Amino acid sequence: LSDRLEGTFNLVLDLISIGVIVSHPIMGNKTTKLSMPENISLDNITAIVTGANRGIGYGITFALARMGATVILACRSQESANEAIENLQLEHKSSPRKDDQEELKELKLQFIPLDLGSLRSVYKFTEDIKSLNKPIQLLICNAGIGNASQGYTEDGYERHFQINYLGHCLIALELLSLMNKSGEDIRIVQVSSIAHTLGKLDFDNIQGNKSYSRIHMYGNSKLYQVATEINRNFQDSFLWRNFDNMIKGIGIMKNCKDGANSAIIAAISPAFKGCSGVYISDGKCIPPSKLSRNVQQQQKLWDYTIGLLKEYLSQDSLKFIEEN
Repeated sequence: LSDRLEGTFNLVLDLISIGVIVSHPIMGNKTTKLSMPENISLDNITAIVTGANRGIGYGITFALARMGATVILACRSQESANEAIENLQLEHKSSPRKDDQEELKELKLQFIPLDLGSLRSVYKFTEDIKSLNKPIQLLICNAGIGNASQGYTEDGYERHFQINYLGHCLIALELLSLMNKSGEDIRIVQVSSIAHTLGKLDFDNIQGNKSYSRIHMYGNSKLYQVATEINRNFQDSFLWRNFDNMIKGIGIMKNCKDGANSAIIAAISPAFKGCSGVYISDGKCIPPSKLSRNVQQQQKLWDYTIGLLKEYLSQDSLKFIEEN
């Protein structure tokens, strides 16, 4: 496919692939429709949104910033980030809310470069975040690709695998210690896809060297997100009780705004404070695929992932992971 057609396909995938996973001690497996919380203030919250310059990431960024959060736009291009920031500010000023009694203040937006196709760039991004010397309460892993032709990153990994999964793992693992010190309600949100149900944990072909299918490589990468051992490895620790809300999921949405809603609900709803383990699709709690919940496969994926990232994980991060 041409770059233009591939970009269009990626947007379509965005529109049909948003959802969340958290645990809720009351809901269990009930299919209760969740609603957007009202009157939420995020004035003292700093959020990171990868792929914030378009699509669902743009919608998430707008919503969080309108609630008062400082939002860091993690994108490859400064030009596209600046354009997004300009459009976000214009949209904000042209959409006053009923409760706004005074002139709207500008949204608190900041750009920090991130190229998920380069682990060096990802590590540099985490160092840039740490250098801000400020708490980070929300990490929303939204950026990704879909239906990409066979190709490999500068690190030698299949593109869906690294951009959708591995790069975001490195961000999360490097920021675990910082986020653990950032408050009582810390959340990571990962945008996944209904395609995770098509995925396989085939470690002999995880990089697509033996056979390659665009949709299967995409589905595999989304399965890795849902099955990631981060979701299980820290669940009994102090960190995990306050940190989890690893948001993954599926769902069919009408537009980017609707597509962002499930992720926003999971990121800000008081109902999910300290919760983990329930999968939310189209605003409803449902179980993810059986394969994604296989503990043995989760452990195998965790070991494989840590093995790939050890070169980039700082000693402090490795120590923190081992201790928790």
